[in-house]
Amino acid sequence: MASALVTVPLAVAKAFSPGHITGIVELAGAESQDYLYAGSKGAGFSIDKGIETSVEVYDSRRQSYSIFINGSRADPADVEVSSWVVREFFKIAGKSCHVKIYHNIGIPVGYGLGSSGAAALSLSYALDAAMGTGLGIKRAAQIAHRAEIECNTGLGTVIAEYVGGFEIRTSVGAPGIGRIQKKEIDGYKAVILCRAPISTKLFLSKNAKAINGLGSRMLDALAQSEEVEDFVEFSYRFADQLGFIWASCREPVQALRSAGFGCGIALFGETVFTIVRTEQAPKVEELLRKFGGTLLVCNIDNTGARRI
Repeated sequence: MASALVTVPLAVAKAFSPGHITGIVELAGAESQDYLYAGSKGAGFSIDKGIETSVEVYDSRRQSYSIFINGSRADPADVEVSSWVVREFFKIAGKSCHVKIYHNIGIPVGYGLGSSGAAALSLSYALDAAMGTGLGIKRAAQIAHRAEIECNTGLGTVIAEYVGGFEIRTSVGAPGIGRIQKKEIDGYKAVILCRAPISTKLFLSKNAKAINGLGSRMLDALAQSEEVEDFVEFSYRFADQLGFIWASCREPVQALRSAGFGCGIALFGETVFTIVRTEQAPKVEELLRKFGGTLLVCNIDNTGARRI
């Protein structure tokens, strides 16, 4: 991909998407051939750490792009979803230009924190603004949703990050199509311990059949209560009954539950999470610091993805 000849950008734009953790999921609907109507049901929450994406558009005789992650030129294999999104915008815009994309990633990648969805969503918002395609946030978010499914990196993350907060996805589909019950949460912290990454693509291909029955029952119960404490407990039961409490997560899970804190496993990663009242967060943080891995203490992002 050649560098642009002109050094001054014609347009710039920036957007942010929160990260997201899913604790319960049902994959029914993933088989739809129309990706706007494909996806997953589930329940989870958005966090105030995520991905900020900047876009610069330059004059060029052909369509080309370059992608940087935290300041370094990205390996094409690591930016499959972002590449899909920018190529889709080239089709829509129908004009030649060079696009520089800068992902500033503030969450661990591959640990079930919704990084691919956040990259796609923030990029789609920024490209819509910088390339003048005029799609608006809903249609731009639909492109991000399609990108995740096309690349097999996620099913319901984009619509969750689109709305933010604590959400229950009650029907499948892209933003504007899928239905969500959202609850804003204040006075709570998410404490997250990332132990090891898992390939979402590989995980989905191996575990789809086992997930759906249990996920459906738990989501129905959670939709009635809408309580975050029930969500955390159901997330633990979901992971426990399906064998998703990985060996690396067992000791942190036991430590939390022995101390009276509910917890769950992020889908899909070897990542333990809990949501507790703000005043309890220091104790949880102290409990988890003795275990190896990356420890995050986050607020709940009640706003969802947005242009900056």
